[in-house]
Amino acid sequence: MSQIQERMKKLGIKQVDMILELRERGITVQPPEMSSIIRGVYTYPKAKVVLDECDKILTERERKRESQ
Repeated sequence: MSQIQERMKKLGIKQVDMILELRERGITVQPPEMSSIIRGVYTYPKAKVVLDECDKILTERERKRESQ
């Protein structure tokens, strides 16, 4: 399991929730593509952009959770 997957699981964030959040931030990704990116199968430049943004989203949610 990737670090992104583990963090999503801890926060109770589903892949579809992450896709919707990415879309709000201007990054369009389809469910099969997202799955491949998270698993490390899809490694093209778009994958780095998606993973970087996922990390930002998860960091924001983790900080929000800690401050509650």
